[in-house]
Amino acid sequence: MANEQTLLRNLHTFHVAAKLLSFTLAAKELHLTQGAVSHRIKVLEKSLGFNLFTRGTRKLGLTEEGERFHQTLSKSLHSIFGEIEEIKSTDMSGEITIASSPNFASSWLVPRLKDFNQRYPNFNVNILVHEEQQNFENDQVDIAFYYGDEKPKDCFVKPLFGERYVPICSPDYAQRFKLFERGLDGLRDVNLIHALGSNVWERWIKYHDYDLNIFKHFYCVGHRGLDLTGALNSLGLAMGRYYFVKDYIERGELVCPYPSMSTSQTYDVVCIKGHEERPKLRTFIHWIDSQL
Repeated sequence: MANEQTLLRNLHTFHVAAKLLSFTLAAKELHLTQGAVSHRIKVLEKSLGFNLFTRGTRKLGLTEEGERFHQTLSKSLHSIFGEIEEIKSTDMSGEITIASSPNFASSWLVPRLKDFNQRYPNFNVNILVHEEQQNFENDQVDIAFYYGDEKPKDCFVKPLFGERYVPICSPDYAQRFKLFERGLDGLRDVNLIHALGSNVWERWIKYHDYDLNIFKHFYCVGHRGLDLTGALNSLGLAMGRYYFVKDYIERGELVCPYPSMSTSQTYDVVCIKGHEERPKLRTFIHWIDSQL
């Protein structure tokens, strides 16, 4: 038992040191001396039979074996801490960390979380916003929302709904340029709002086989979501994802003068394979189903 306790202690010390790449910082986090941390690592390396760190004069790094071992250990610790959290949350309480794109979070998820809070008031929720897909082990994410064609490997993936793109503007802007009366010809005079990094306007004109210089009159915004703000404030015509702008259209704050464009991409809810059966994630996924 003593040897097992020593091994677990040294594994934890290695995990902290590998994460920080500093014995000094690891010692501060673990409330130890730097010498004690170094000694634990040497004992662990001896028991494993290979070196974990490359020790330079100024910089600490992981060996190839150390990097591989740290990845495996991180996954194991994440799973262990997850199981502990699940045991604590069997009474429908606990903490959920969700990753989402900024648009999906602000336009679809957050407006609906009031219902989740009312049903499950003992849950605490962290919402992380990123455009890129998440690394569940490194980012400590429980569940994520993805949008696209490619499905992540080794994950539980539940498709939520498809999407289509719709050109949108304020009623005032449509009236000013008589867009409903003029049809597609009205596009030649309007200001098109582009989102940096998106080619959706190019795809839309190709989809409808329409000849248009989309950069004759334009504004380009560097943050997804500002294009919607611009449309709401009569800055021009933006391309909206239907599920993000549906409520604005129904309230009459936005109108759709032109036809939509279908897409094969879907919104999915994603987590590590097997974790979908954990009580808190199963609860959250079932709640998502209720919102569809």
